[in-house]
Amino acid sequence: MKLLPRSRPREDQQPQLTPVVGMTGVFALIGLGLAWAAYMRRYVLHDIPMTAALSGELRTFTSGAGRVAYYAAGNTRRVGPVQTQPVAPPLLFIHSVNAAASSYEVKPLYERYKHDRRVYALELPGFGFSERQARAYTPQLYRDTINDFVAHELKGGPVDAVALSSSSEFLALAAIQKPAQYRTLTFISPTGMSRRDMRRRDSDTLLRTVLNPAWRRMLFDTLTSRPGIRFFLSQVQAKPVDRGLMHYCYVASHQPDAEYAPYYFIAGKLFTPSIFMAYQGLAHPVLMIYGQSAMARYDMIDALHARQNWQFAEFRQCRDLVHFDDRDGVISRMDRFYAHV
Repeated sequence: MKLLPRSRPREDQQPQLTPVVGMTGVFALIGLGLAWAAYMRRYVLHDIPMTAALSGELRTFTSGAGRVAYYAAGNTRRVGPVQTQPVAPPLLFIHSVNAAASSYEVKPLYERYKHDRRVYALELPGFGFSERQARAYTPQLYRDTINDFVAHELKGGPVDAVALSSSSEFLALAAIQKPAQYRTLTFISPTGMSRRDMRRRDSDTLLRTVLNPAWRRMLFDTLTSRPGIRFFLSQVQAKPVDRGLMHYCYVASHQPDAEYAPYYFIAGKLFTPSIFMAYQGLAHPVLMIYGQSAMARYDMIDALHARQNWQFAEFRQCRDLVHFDDRDGVISRMDRFYAHV
């Protein structure tokens, strides 16, 4: 018997496995997403009891942005012999803006300076103990909140103000609008100092996407998970991650409605592309402190070196959280700055 060769199926008869595999993958991803959502709803708390980030009194005042919290500590003291030195003005600290921001970010400086002068730390709307609500968050909102605070709680200043990272932009805008309220400005790792920042654009599409109720909180919980926070802090600190800061970031980001303000930041709504012009327009004494940033670029600061009111302190061994990496070095540089104002 002659065996005939086994015939091969024609190409159009090949089993169509690709769609089956593809659909299996889709269902697997859907299942994983549903399981993750169920885990978030059941096991992730969104109302963890939050304690004060700083020492002193925790107060509130009412602004155009609603209830705004701030810390106050220290006494009004003279910075030198009574016969030769005036009373030091209030020292105001403003934390940065990110997914887990709070006044804990200024803790090393606040806790040190409270022994020498009256210090304050403002919690911006949408963060810390300030009111968090589903509203539009803008640079103008934060500019006005800072100016309202100085006007109503600090009797109009003038104050020495210190801002961290992106809040440097808000402080610059505030000082341009109300220059008499500020004696000096200190920017730590400020944004808005590069050509890349000038090209930055916000995204309404991204904002609508992240605010979708179907995944709004689940996505934020993923961003602010302990591994997520640890990774972020490892990028902005040269030293090992500060454990107290990491814990407080987690607690601060797991409060009701904690996601709204950070989502405006993520969508680019809190940046001002023309902010460098505001920096150039400042007439106050300005100190810029910065390290080897993972987030910001400083390719435009040469234009500021020519301005006599600007001073610069680069800490090459530090990253964005310069005052956590080298607290004493930062304080020493700030002391020299204030001594010559």
